[in-house]
Amino acid sequence: MTLRERFLEYRRHIRFSDMDLASRAMALMWLEVFRKRVFRNCFPHVASPGLLREVGEVIDSVYLEGYILARAARGEGWEPLTFTDPSVPGSVERGVEALRSMYEEEAVGEEPFADEPLGVDSLAESLVREVTSYPVLQRLEELELLKVHLLYALWAGYKLAEFERRMRLKGTGGGGWR
Repeated sequence: MTLRERFLEYRRHIRFSDMDLASRAMALMWLEVFRKRVFRNCFPHVASPGLLREVGEVIDSVYLEGYILARAARGEGWEPLTFTDPSVPGSVERGVEALRSMYEEEAVGEEPFADEPLGVDSLAESLVREVTSYPVLQRLEELELLKVHLLYALWAGYKLAEFERRMRLKGTGGGGWR
């Protein structure tokens, strides 16, 4: 099975709601900050809330696709992964803090997907091309700049899955891994 085939299979099964509670919280915090940055950099004078909503939805979906791509690249399955337990006091908070710390420690300026398994970088670029071919995005003057931002959103989702993997291997987060 090729990476693309595995990615498409995982895409059918993995949903945002399947993510660990700490991962969802971290994703929402990251996406909120990132959307604001994209809107400020790409669309500083756009007054259309509809366009901003559509672009925000694209950013959110690309982030999730990055997460799915990482899971597919490692071939670890699409079953929900949990590393925190809401019934254990502080478990989710510790998980969010660990994920936030991992994002903060990431090397700034590193080339997205450069050291990842064979084919990941080309599939990532292909996914961004597919998304930016949507008619609503094709008419944007800022399309090339948006492509760069979408690649980083994909990378951030990819990194979230990698961070979860590290937490699983370390046994951190305060809950079990299912």
